[in-house]
Amino acid sequence: MTILHVFLLSLIQGVTEFLPVSSSAHLVLYNKFVVGLHNNLSLDIAIHIGSLLAVILLVAKPLKENTSIVLEKNGFKKSMFLMILATLPLIFMALFLEYTNAIDLTRNLEIIAFTNILFAILLFTSDRRVSQRKLSEITRKDALIIGVWQSFAVFPGTSRSGASITGARFLDFNRKDAIIISVMLSIPSIALSSVYLALKLLNNYSSEVEIKLMVCGVLFSFIVSFFTLKLFIQLGESFSFTPFVIYRMFLGLALLALLYI
Repeated sequence: MTILHVFLLSLIQGVTEFLPVSSSAHLVLYNKFVVGLHNNLSLDIAIHIGSLLAVILLVAKPLKENTSIVLEKNGFKKSMFLMILATLPLIFMALFLEYTNAIDLTRNLEIIAFTNILFAILLFTSDRRVSQRKLSEITRKDALIIGVWQSFAVFPGTSRSGASITGARFLDFNRKDAIIISVMLSIPSIALSSVYLALKLLNNYSSEVEIKLMVCGVLFSFIVSFFTLKLFIQLGESFSFTPFVIYRMFLGLALLALLYI
């Protein structure tokens, strides 16, 4: 593992974690097609931590005005409850796949191709809706429904960000607030992913933990995640998700062509 690989993995994680294009799919594809690169759990943890730190910093600053509206209306406890409620379906789905030993079977090119195409179509459809609702209007029912959408992110190619944004758009939240909902939900989901990877690392004594590479992974992922998120949120009011839809359709069709032609 070289610094260049660490940078490229951090770049993929930082850019794709929050955009509706599926970070897990891109990381799987990178691992499959880059010769000689093997999964390194310690590095996976590092790049997830970098993204998590970027979200927390953004919540504390640029997102403060938007999130404070929800906190003022619902109170801290209720707001946290809504976040937990929206995260539960993702936990249950992940545990089910882990319990049935099916989680590794989801990481194949066919599933990545079909989920990219399917959820690109759903994102495009949801983004055509006229949206009137704002973040401050979110209810328990909304949180649960968005959580169910987000739970499909356990399948690479779905995109956690894309699925949660799609769910929010189908519930008539405007683009910017749909993005903010997705960003807020990324905090528990990334944290839980990091814990899951850490537990796997503890059970895998053969994993090599290289402190230098981990530090670089955290730093690179943090920087890329921070600026990607900042730009994505700023542009949320003025652009549609169509470019991401086109990219995901192209990626899905390219993978199918690679597999069957």
